[in-house]
Amino acid sequence: MSNAAQAREAAIQAIIASQKADRAGRTNDPAHRKVVPAIDKAKAAGCNMHELSAEADRRYGQWLVNNAGR
Repeated sequence: MSNAAQAREAAIQAIIASQKADRAGRTNDPAHRKVVPAIDKAKAAGCNMHELSAEADRRYGQWLVNNAGR
């Protein structure tokens, strides 16, 4: 996996972790502090912010569907 792909995946995972923490009401969760550095690293590696955000939203939405009713 290339550096750009790793940075992209790390940014997506950081965004999803932050969204899950928000949903759980954990406003001081450490996941929130990891989002901006991960996104900055992905952007520096040439990743498109819109694609990162869209993919993170798709995965988070799928997680919500998979965990509905739990």
